[in-house]
This record gives sequence, structure tokens and C-alpha cells, in this order.
Amino acid sequence: MNTLAEVRCALPPTPVAVPELTSKNLLRIALVSASLACGTVAWAATPASAPAKGTGAPQNHHCKQSDGTMEMSKTKKACLADKGTWLKDSAAATAPAPTASAALKK
Repeated sequence: MNTLAEVRCALPPTPVAVPELTSKNLLRIALVSASLACGTVAWAATPASAPAKGTGAPQNHHCKQSDGTMEMSKTKKACLADKGTWLKDSAAATAPAPTASAALKK
């Protein structure tokens, strides 16, 4: 029985055709590379790929510290950990400001 090395040596070498790097082939390679790069960048820049931070609903709760001050930047978890109170804003604070045209109509 023949070993794998003996079988490989017994097979005649097959010539591999290597394409010449002509200017036409280099142009093709450059165009394919550029289209792949631009397509990848365009696909990665879609809004569905990475939503921006801070585009959700405005915050309607804030942290009231034990000394009475309001801490606007704390999360509920951080507020409660610091012995604060997580309070809902009043309706006046969360309501949108009236527009100038609405004020003129009255």
C-alpha cells in the first residue's frame, strides 16, 4: 500500500495559470476594492446599525438628595443608593412650552 507522500510524488505537477498584472487587471482590482470599502462604510453608517444616545424620550424623573437638592444627572439606581428619592417631575415641567403662534391666538 502506498503512503500519501508516495502518491503525491507520483502525480504529475499541474500547471497553475497566474494572471498577468496588466493595467486593466490592476484597475479591476482597484475598483472591486473601492466598491467593497465604500459599501462597508455606507452599510455601517446606517441609523439601524448604532442608534445615537440621548434620542429617546426626555427624562421625566429626577433625584432629590437627602439635603433637598435636585441631582438631574443621576440614574434611579445611583439615586436610591445615595439615600435619595426618585421623584416624577410635575406636569408643568414635562409639558412642552407653548409656541408663539399659540400665545397670539388667545
